[in-house]
Amino acid sequence: MKKELREKGFTLIELSIVMIIIGLLIGAVLKGQAMIDDAKNKRLMNDIQGISVAYFSYLDKYNAFPGDDPGANARWGSVAAGDGNGQIGGAELTPGGESQEAWQALRFAGLLSGDPNATGPASLPRHPYGDVYGIGDLIFANGIGIKNRILVNDIPAEVANIIDIKFDDGVFDTGTVQSSAAYVAGTIVDLSYAL
Repeated sequence: MKKELREKGFTLIELSIVMIIIGLLIGAVLKGQAMIDDAKNKRLMNDIQGISVAYFSYLDKYNAFPGDDPGANARWGSVAAGDGNGQIGGAELTPGGESQEAWQALRFAGLLSGDPNATGPASLPRHPYGDVYGIGDLIFANGIGIKNRILVNDIPAEVANIIDIKFDDGVFDTGTVQSSAAYVAGTIVDLSYAL
């Protein structure tokens, strides 16, 4: 009797097909993640532009900055009047004073969505990276001086760099888009967009 021994296992062709399928799956996952990141970046840029447009539309319509508007209380009732000095004062992340009234005025004017009666941190719109936007003023570095700003709190430095390149010069501490720190991969920064 002759016994045929046949070894069991995968052929090189079968193994190569499996490797190709695994490679395609990994490529699809990575491409999908890149598409998600691109969508977040575009939404962030659109949000910044939208807030900026709302800010300047308010200025055009009421001849005052939102939050700093001395006529806001007469116009909106529950919004306190600003001091009219051209700067939006107050803490942006725990909004009070003019930084709080800026969001309320923009919402009462119909320029931004959201509850115009919301106060405190609940009134702050959230950005795609999970934290919030703020409105206030800041002394910008390198001779820019004090400007009203949109604060984008706690975003990845790589994203802040993309925004800076898109809207300004790409350098973290110059121009009208500035960051709280250098654009180092893997770190979190606050981004300021001068209005």
